[in-house]
Amino acid sequence: MDWVVASPYFETVDDRWISDAAGSGEHSFTLIPRLGSDRNWHQSSAKAGVGEWLNRLRQARSAFEHRGRGVITVFPQLAAAAGAWKIAERSDRPLVAWLFNTEGLNSSLKSSIARVPLGQVDRFVVHSTAEISGYADLLRLPAYKFDYVPLQYGGDVEHEAPEGQDRPYVFATGSGYRDYETFFTAVSKLGFRTLVLASERALAGLTIPPNVEILDQLSRPEIRRLVRHARVNVVPLNDQALTAGLVTIVETYRHGRSLVTTKRSGLEDYCVHGKNALCAELFDPKSMAELIDWMWSDHATRAQLDARALQFADDNCTDEAAARHLVRVLDAVT
Repeated sequence: MDWVVASPYFETVDDRWISDAAGSGEHSFTLIPRLGSDRNWHQSSAKAGVGEWLNRLRQARSAFEHRGRGVITVFPQLAAAAGAWKIAERSDRPLVAWLFNTEGLNSSLKSSIARVPLGQVDRFVVHSTAEISGYADLLRLPAYKFDYVPLQYGGDVEHEAPEGQDRPYVFATGSGYRDYETFFTAVSKLGFRTLVLASERALAGLTIPPNVEILDQLSRPEIRRLVRHARVNVVPLNDQALTAGLVTIVETYRHGRSLVTTKRSGLEDYCVHGKNALCAELFDPKSMAELIDWMWSDHATRAQLDARALQFADDNCTDEAAARHLVRVLDAVT
C-alpha cells in the first residue's frame, strides 16, 4: 500500500513532488489535490480564513479516506487538519507533517488548541535544527518527534555565466522577517547600485536611499536571473521567529551564488561565515557594509564562497537529497 500525500499546492494527482525522486523502492505515493481555490497556499494559520480551513479539513478527510499506509501533509495547517481527522477516524496510521514551519502559533490560546490535533503527528519535518526545540516546547511534545531535513529547491536554475555586466549591482529580495532598515543604511554608505524586490509591508516607513531601486512584480525567471548576475546577494534579517530567510538562501545557493546575511539563530545549518556566506552582526549597518564591500571588491573570495555555496546546495538542497530523507523518515515511523 502507498503513502497518501496532501498539499495545498497540488492541483492534480499528477503534480510533481519530491517523492518523484525517491525511486521505486519500498514506498509508493498517491497525491491528494487541494479542494477549492486558496488565496495563498503558503501562509500562516493566523491568516487563513474559515473557507480555507474548511478546504484543509476536506482535503485531510480525502487523504484518510484513501486506504494508504500512512498520510503525509505539507505545511502546518494540513497537519492540524489531518490530526483532527485521525482522531475522528480513530486511525492508527502514521501521520508525517512535512515542511512544518509556522508563525501562526503565536499565542498561548492558539498553541493550546493546536496541541490536540498536532499531538497525533508521528513525525514533524522541520528545516532548521533551531525549530526542533522551539516547536517541541511550544507544542509540549517530545523532541524525538521532530526531524531536521535541509530545505530543498527543485525549481529551475539560471545557468548563464554570472556577472560581467556594465552596471554591477547588489540584490536583495524577500519580505519575511527582513531588516531593510539596517540594509539601507549599509548600502547608502557604500553607494553601490542596489536592487530590492520586497513587499510594501516590508519597506513601510523606510527612507529609500538614492542608490536603491525598488523593483515590482517580476517573474520567477527574472528573479533567478537577478540572483545569478548580482555581484553581491544580501539577505538582511531581524531576530524574530525561530528562523527566517531559508527559501531565499537555498535558492541563491542553488544558483551558485553565495550571499551576505545576518548572523542570527536558525541559520547555523546553512550559513557558515567565511565558508559559504558572510554573516553580519544583528542590526549593525557598519558590519553589514563592511561585508558587502568585501564581497563586492574581492573577486577571489567571492568565487570561493560561490563554489562552496553551490557544493552545499548540491549535497543537501536538491529534490534527490530531500527524497533520501523522506525515505529515512518514513522508514522510522513504520
